[in-house]
Amino acid sequence: MRIFKTSPVLTIVNSYLVDSPQPSTLSYLWNFGSLLGLCLVAQIISGILLAMHYQGSASFAFISVEHIMRDVNDGWLIRMCHANIASFFFIAVYLHISRGLYYGSYRSPRIGAWVIGTIIFFLMMATAFLGYVLPYGQMSLWGIEEKMPQMYNLELIIFGIVFIAIINLTTNVVVNKSKGIYRIGPHNKDILSIIYGSLLGDAYAEKRISGVGTRICFFQEDIHLKYILYLHNLLSKAGYCNDKLPIVRKRLGIRGKIRKIARFSTWTYTSFNWIYEEWYINGKKCVPKSIDGYLTPLALAVWIMDDGSKIGKGLKFSTNSFTYNECIYLVYVLHKKFNLKASVQSAGCKDQYIIYIWKQSMDDLFKIVSPYIIPEMKYKII
Repeated sequence: MRIFKTSPVLTIVNSYLVDSPQPSTLSYLWNFGSLLGLCLVAQIISGILLAMHYQGSASFAFISVEHIMRDVNDGWLIRMCHANIASFFFIAVYLHISRGLYYGSYRSPRIGAWVIGTIIFFLMMATAFLGYVLPYGQMSLWGIEEKMPQMYNLELIIFGIVFIAIINLTTNVVVNKSKGIYRIGPHNKDILSIIYGSLLGDAYAEKRISGVGTRICFFQEDIHLKYILYLHNLLSKAGYCNDKLPIVRKRLGIRGKIRKIARFSTWTYTSFNWIYEEWYINGKKCVPKSIDGYLTPLALAVWIMDDGSKIGKGLKFSTNSFTYNECIYLVYVLHKKFNLKASVQSAGCKDQYIIYIWKQSMDDLFKIVSPYIIPEMKYKII
């Protein structure tokens, strides 16, 4: 075993710097935090070296700076590094905060880290307001009356903008992220139609908050991004999820294949628990008997957009995860509610089946679902 994994102290370092698991979607925008740490270390070291030769008085400030620049070995390099790193430090701070605001780093489960970072930012700004720092050279003492008001005004404007943004976003998160036990609904028929139609496809329900509530998760490949944005728009306007648009992310699929997925989920509701209980038996998704009451034209359209595909002159539903009897029941419901003729066929694998809508019923199917299918998905029924 390496010493990094046996030493009590180095084990902590190893867990953060070597073996720490990171998502594949990280970009260079996540480097600003570590860059700020490096800047701080460089500032402390260079600041200590410069302080050994600097005189903080009106009489000797300029002379001591000239002494550092001309007489101290590599003094000019240390001073220039200290000055430019200080400027970059403030730039990196604002970029780091902007990245956090844009990507929602203030949301759970990183609320604690966000609050600590905000406190550090406030303390840093309060320290900066106390006076000029060494990078500005002799202006620290000679230009205090002329230059400091302009610097303070600029700093105060930036500080005010960031402070308002932090308070506004954090307040919204606290309001929107209320516990699922306090979310009641109501859930109208359109919302339930969207949920039922999606659960017939690739969407899934999962228990959250230690089993207290349930949320519905939606995802699609990147080629169906317009469809997932359509669903998100419907649910976010109804207040069932946040308004942050889903974006395409990469994930590792079967046999190492890279897949591009867009996903989002609803808030967690206790009033969604009955849906979970209807659809899941021992953790496995199944077709509920209540599908008869919720397979509306909108639900059927969502099911087609989510999991349907044109095959020949008919249409198939990829119901591979459902049993043969469940597929038979779905065929019965389709005929009973919409008079659609369909059959259950093998998917080519053991115990996997598809539902095929006959070509004789495609005209009727088009009339039923065309008002609800977005233009980008109509190729599935035309």
